[in-house]
Amino acid sequence: MSYFSLTEAAERYDAYRPKVHSIVSKWLQDAGVTHKFKNSLDVACGTGDSTLPLIELSDNVIGIDLSKSMIERAEVKGLSVKQLGYEKAYELGKFDLITTCMAFHWFGFDEALKAYKQASSDNAIWLIYNFSFGGSENSDEFNDWFVSTYLKKFPSPARNGEVADFEKAEGMKCLASGKGVLPIKFVDKHELTKYLTTQSNVENAVKAGLTYSEIEKEIEAMLQDFELSTEFRYNYSYDLYQFTTQAVDAKKITRNC
Repeated sequence: MSYFSLTEAAERYDAYRPKVHSIVSKWLQDAGVTHKFKNSLDVACGTGDSTLPLIELSDNVIGIDLSKSMIERAEVKGLSVKQLGYEKAYELGKFDLITTCMAFHWFGFDEALKAYKQASSDNAIWLIYNFSFGGSENSDEFNDWFVSTYLKKFPSPARNGEVADFEKAEGMKCLASGKGVLPIKFVDKHELTKYLTTQSNVENAVKAGLTYSEIEKEIEAMLQDFELSTEFRYNYSYDLYQFTTQAVDAKKITRNC
């Protein structure tokens, strides 16, 4: 199933997902990658939240995504984007920075590795990263409900189960890897509910026959009994790699992650 393809799904994603993607600049700097890039590609760019930070890092930036609805939202922001799958990214040229946020788990590893290499210039940097909802900062009761009730009612769709572990791939060097937590705030339970409806598990339920309005009402009813502050957690993880077009003996590569 193709996710984030519905117009309303894209609208909600754009409006209610936390805007935290500028942290990629810090990850690059911490890894010693401080030069400005010539051409950058944001694979699975969605509504453009992950593309916007690249503008300050690169002379030219383009985002690609399979979802027409997501691309249309990105275009409203004045971004250069195309409706295109990662398999054909090479058609757009060679890039010295390729980023992918919250999408690699949908890809086939071998196919993606081949496609990213085809679209890479020599010594290109690849940044693969994810954000995930980490629950309430102050309510263990809510966090238990989220796992034991909410995710059972609206289960997350299966991913491909493959991680972006390029360590043993020819020509790859791991520059950095990290994980942590970012603080995020929702002004009230209604905004929290709106955020929850941006996730693929809810879109799954909509495609199965429910409406967003019905799901919102159900979630808000379940949240009535919780005393919640505005503080929540957003988990992140990232892997930063360098690809060289020259043949490299994987055993001689120093892993820094």
